[in-house]
This record gives sequence, structure tokens and C-alpha cells, in this order.
Amino acid sequence: MTNGFKMFLLAAEELNFSRAAERAFVTQQCLSDHIKRLEEMYHVTLFQRKPRLQLTPEGHAMLRYLSRMQALEDSMINELCDISEGVRGTINFGVSSTRGGIIIPKLIPQFQKDFPNVDVQVQLNDTKRLELQLINNKLDIFLGVDTSQHVMFNRAGVCEDSLYLVISDTLLRTYFPDTYETRMSEFPKGADLSLFKEVPFVQGHNTSTTTYAISQFLMKYDIELKIPISASNFDILIELCQTGLYATITPCFHLIRLIQMNRMLPNEMKMHVFPIKNLNHKLNVEIITHRDAQPLLHMSTFVRMLKDFLIKENMEIERYLIRHSVSV
Repeated sequence: MTNGFKMFLLAAEELNFSRAAERAFVTQQCLSDHIKRLEEMYHVTLFQRKPRLQLTPEGHAMLRYLSRMQALEDSMINELCDISEGVRGTINFGVSSTRGGIIIPKLIPQFQKDFPNVDVQVQLNDTKRLELQLINNKLDIFLGVDTSQHVMFNRAGVCEDSLYLVISDTLLRTYFPDTYETRMSEFPKGADLSLFKEVPFVQGHNTSTTTYAISQFLMKYDIELKIPISASNFDILIELCQTGLYATITPCFHLIRLIQMNRMLPNEMKMHVFPIKNLNHKLNVEIITHRDAQPLLHMSTFVRMLKDFLIKENMEIERYLIRHSVSV
């Protein structure tokens, strides 16, 4: 708001130029000059000077509009202050569909208890697409898996995600009918995928960083698996495994879904989790933000809560694997 408008509002409130000038810390002549310039600019008379100072109809109209402008400006200043202090705003968060399905229902409601005026917009996509969205300022934060090196990325490491074989007890008995007991004692130390060439597998799409890591491993050891189905969501893959017709390879974090499902299944339908022999590659899970992003309170708090949540969930998975005698 211009100084002239501010002077007018003070004069309209006090209806006394001397007191208004005193409040504005200017001379009465300075205040009168501001009022005069407004009257000349809008070709109106704003104050009736005699017998006492009072607003003209035009002055009342200006007061009405400038009061609204003042209220809007005050609201804007307060909101900008809130935003700069991290109290109000929007977080654009990117994550894969499977990890998002685990993280979002638990994390975001908890976050919004502390920041009720911060909206969270979620984009579900694979890491490669999320990288481009952050570079193009479409995202504030994303959870990346084996994220590319880029000068615009700030990286906060979370964990390294091992890859595991998931196979139902039914499928294991079907393809290893004579050696089932032997395999059940061997596989917790590392399942040899060359023994699974006839077993149907389901996997993620080729754009998935997990699928890429698996493909590199299979090429290195000249292993060719039967993969009749590809899907972008691990929930679909694990449901297919539950049918007893398919196996899959999955990151450790995705095992949360398997743990939940196994608790409700009878023993003969439960799914086994085994480490994979010679597969030493671990997925690097990181929280990625833009290098030039403002360090707002709600952003840094969201990143901290996300990291704490991921570490806690990974610890639960490790405890599950240890209880079931699986090497971690």
C-alpha cells in the first residue's frame, strides 16, 4: 500500500490532520500534501475541512476500498510470514506407487497433525520420472531408489535395500517336490536363481530401478527366468505370488506387504522370503530435494519424519527376517 493511502487511512481514522501526522511521524504539511495529491489524482475532494474535518461521500468510498486493501495486505503479510517460517504451504511429494501405498496412509496424517495448514500433493511414479519432475520444479521432495547423480539434487541417505526372492510354499513344493526339505534348509542362506529357470516369475516394468538391478544381475550370471507378467505395483505382484503360481524378486521395504498378508494366511499358503545367492547389489534409498529450495520448517520436518518412518519400518522387517532365519 502506498504512503498516500496510509496517510489517508490515518487521517480518516483520526479526523484530525495533526494527530494523524503525529502517528505517521511526519509533519502536518507532509500529510496534507499526500492527501492533496490523492485528491488531484482521482479528481475528487476527500475531506470537508469546515466547520470540522470529515469525510466526503468520495472519501467514504475510498475508505471502504482502502480498508479492504489493508486487510488483504495484512493477510498477505501474515501468510507470507507463515510460509517463510514453515507454518503454511504445500509439499509436492513424489514416491513409487508401492512405497507410497505403505508410506502415505501412515505418515501424512501424522505430519498434518503438526502442520494442519500444509497441504501434501502426492505424485506416484518411478524414480526416473520423479527425477525429471524435481528438476522441472514440479516436486519439492521425492523418495528415490538408485537415483541418478545430478547437480540440482540434495541427497539425504536413508538405507540400503537388499533384494529378496518371494515364493509361496505351494510353488516351492511344486517345483522342488523331491528336494523340498533340503532347499528349505539351503535357501535361507541364499537361493540360487539358476535353479528357478522353470519357475514363472512376475516383475516390475522395465522403467523400474529395481527391475533394472535384477536384470543386470541375471545378465551377469547368464540366468534367464520365465517372466510372463510385468506390473508396476508390487501389491499386484504379491497377490499373484499368493496364488501359488508365480514367484517374484522384491526390495526389502516391499516385504511389509508380505508380512501383513502372511499373518492372515494358513501355513500351507504362506510365502517364503529368501536372500539371493551372489546378489550383493543393494538399492540406495534416498530422500531427494532441490538444491535451491528454501529451508522451510514444514519441508525439513517432513523430510525428518519420512526418514524416521522408513528406518522404523526397515527395523521391523529385519526383525521379521531374523525370526524366520533369513540372512539379512
